[in-house]
Amino acid sequence: MSHYQVAPAPPGPRRAVRAARAPRRPGSLTALVWTSVISVVSAVIGALFVFVGGEDLADDNIRDVVGDHPDVVGLPSHTSAADLKSLSGPLWDELVSDRAGTLAARGGFAIFTAVALLAFTLCVHRKAAVWARVCVTISGFVALFPHILILGDYEPESVMALSLVALLGALAAIVCCWLPGTRRYARDSRASRVPVAAAPSRYAPPTGPCPPL
Repeated sequence: MSHYQVAPAPPGPRRAVRAARAPRRPGSLTALVWTSVISVVSAVIGALFVFVGGEDLADDNIRDVVGDHPDVVGLPSHTSAADLKSLSGPLWDELVSDRAGTLAARGGFAIFTAVALLAFTLCVHRKAAVWARVCVTISGFVALFPHILILGDYEPESVMALSLVALLGALAAIVCCWLPGTRRYARDSRASRVPVAAAPSRYAPPTGPCPPL
C-alpha cells in the first residue's frame, strides 16, 4: 500500500509592507501648525472685539484719532477736538456708523481668511502634501491683507495688537511650509505609502505523488 507524504503547506501570501516606518514629524511642521493656530485665534479675537464693541467702539476710536489724524475717520484734516463738540445728531451718528461698518468689514474679512488658513493647515498636518502647502501659502498671503489694512489705519489698540500677532503668525506659517524639515517629511510620507513586493516563499508546492515508503 502506497502512502503519500504530505508536504507542509506553503505560508499564505504576505501582505504588502511599507518601505519604511511612518516618518517622524519635524519641528518645522509643528511650528507651522502652532503659528497658524495663533494667527487664526488672534484674528478671530480681534474681529470679536470689533463686533461686540459695535458703534461704541467706533465712537471711541473716532475720538482717539481725530486730534492727530481726522482724515482717517472721514473728517477734514483741520478738524480739532473742539470741532467734535459741534458735531451732533444725524451727522455724528452717520460718522460713527460709517466707521463701525469699516471696522466690521475688516473683521469679517479677517475671520474668513483665518478659517481658510486653518482648514488648509489641518490638511498639511497629515502628510505635508505639496498641494496643501501651496494652499496654506496662498491663504496665508490673502490673510495678510485685512491685517495690513488694520495696521495701516488707526484702529483701537487692542485690535491692532491682535492683528500684528495674526500677521506675524501667518508669515511664520508660510515660511514653515517650505523649510527643509517639512519638505523632507513630505517626501518620506510619500515613500512610506509605496508598497514593496513580498519576499518569495521558501517552500515550493509539491509537483507530484511522493514515492512510496
